[in-house]
Amino acid sequence: MEEGTEVAVAWNESLTSTNPASAASVTDGNLDIASLTRGAFGTLVNDTVEMDETFGEVTMEDGEQARVRYDLAEPSWSDGVPIDTADLMLAWAATSGYFRTPKEGSPDGGVDFGGVPTGLTKSAYIPEVDEGARAIEVPLVVPVVDWRTALDVAVPAHVIGQKALKIEDPIEAKEVVETAIEESDTAKLTKIAEAWSSSFAVAENGKASEEALLSSGPYRISKISAGEGGQEVDLEANPEYAGEARPTYEQVRLTPAGADALDSLGEKVDVVQVSPTKANRKQVRDLERRDYGVANANDGTMWALILRTDRGLFKRKDTRTAYLRAVPRGDIAEGGAGEWAEAYEATDVVLFPPGGEGYQIATEDSGFSTKFKASEDATAPRGAKVCISYDKSNAFAAGAYDTISNVVDDEGWGTTDCGVSSADKVLSGNRWDAVLARIPVPQTPEEISAQWGGKGSQNATGGGDRDRDRLIGELARTADPYEARDVRVQIEKTLVRDSIVVPIVMNPTVTVIDKKVDSVRPRSGRVAPLVSTIVEWSPTKK
Repeated sequence: MEEGTEVAVAWNESLTSTNPASAASVTDGNLDIASLTRGAFGTLVNDTVEMDETFGEVTMEDGEQARVRYDLAEPSWSDGVPIDTADLMLAWAATSGYFRTPKEGSPDGGVDFGGVPTGLTKSAYIPEVDEGARAIEVPLVVPVVDWRTALDVAVPAHVIGQKALKIEDPIEAKEVVETAIEESDTAKLTKIAEAWSSSFAVAENGKASEEALLSSGPYRISKISAGEGGQEVDLEANPEYAGEARPTYEQVRLTPAGADALDSLGEKVDVVQVSPTKANRKQVRDLERRDYGVANANDGTMWALILRTDRGLFKRKDTRTAYLRAVPRGDIAEGGAGEWAEAYEATDVVLFPPGGEGYQIATEDSGFSTKFKASEDATAPRGAKVCISYDKSNAFAAGAYDTISNVVDDEGWGTTDCGVSSADKVLSGNRWDAVLARIPVPQTPEEISAQWGGKGSQNATGGGDRDRDRLIGELARTADPYEARDVRVQIEKTLVRDSIVVPIVMNPTVTVIDKKVDSVRPRSGRVAPLVSTIVEWSPTKK
């Protein structure tokens, strides 16, 4: 860390809670801050889990009963209180849902923390505690795919004990919390769950308790303030942090810069991330020509054309295949992106983000490139009319639709404009045959099931496949990361086999960096794509 250094980042989010494991607190702003203020055993980045051995080690035993063990190194909270088995047990209790259902013989009801569910919902019983090793071992009913990232040590157990059980001494407070969990003490657990879900709120005016601002990550919150333009969050390097991600900047300011963020670059802010638009193309290009840094990434979503299979024109697979062969993916990307075409990264895969090993294997094995290449078989059935739904208010979608319409009409496919006024309406109604939509690259089996499962809540095709559903279920129970990757590739193959979707491009972000800041490499993805990399930034050497 370099004393006296500060970097300002344009930020149009807000912090509403410092408990990122609460289902009610999963917002972009809260996850941004958590990426800087929370240590973790492992973090999912794109399709790869990055482990942090300075926080601890995670191991899986897959014998007669699957067991996952979480061993802490020597991390601590920013008030100097060590992170230990009480914190691990609290994290397990909050997100496993183990106490949600009343136990047999108990006169009391269940206790629901409202935590983000993880694979630890498959816990067989209460974990075994190894106090001396600062470790817990969780027995599982079945193996789970997310075991390396499932235990989110989101909040301090000693704070919960102090607030819920009115115990002043922090060590005694956390010991009582741990004992309550081990003994399934419903009366105490009810108070603990209430404190866990409510004690870390941040008011609209930025007011929060001192305990809510405790950190286990490289930065800690020093100030939260609210102004006319939005909320500003100041962070400072955490002196108690002894982990791997050692920051260079001593101070970080996340400040609302508004619609004119690029105008204030180099003055009010040092780093700005924007969505590429026709309106900001010239300004970004001019800044790049003046040696400001420009970095492209994606936001974890892709543009894809999805066909409806439960009725109408595309009930037959050979008709779907012929149509998708006629769809000019390269022309669509260029027609939608316009002058920003170089920022839109092409993709051939639905279930993996570009760049990783999984993406490469899926590209090679799915058969996508050969199945949907241009072919004489793309000729349309006589009188075929394809009603395409898309968001008319989105420049990319509107340009992409025009391109599809112009090109496939030449192949004999008539196109009907079924565009709608906003993104949340593209799947409404029953007229459309195909939808041009922006969808997330799924990160979990649950997300894959929602998008592509037979009964998925976001399944735009209207149909399903038993083999695909079986594979999604298998993925959820696959502990080995390489085997899990291979199962995911098999799921990708079913999407290609069924001719239901063609991925087009990833949806981009553009980051513009002042000359005095170096090493800004935003990561692609949905969670903290920009601020999570601040620990890697540094002042430019003069």
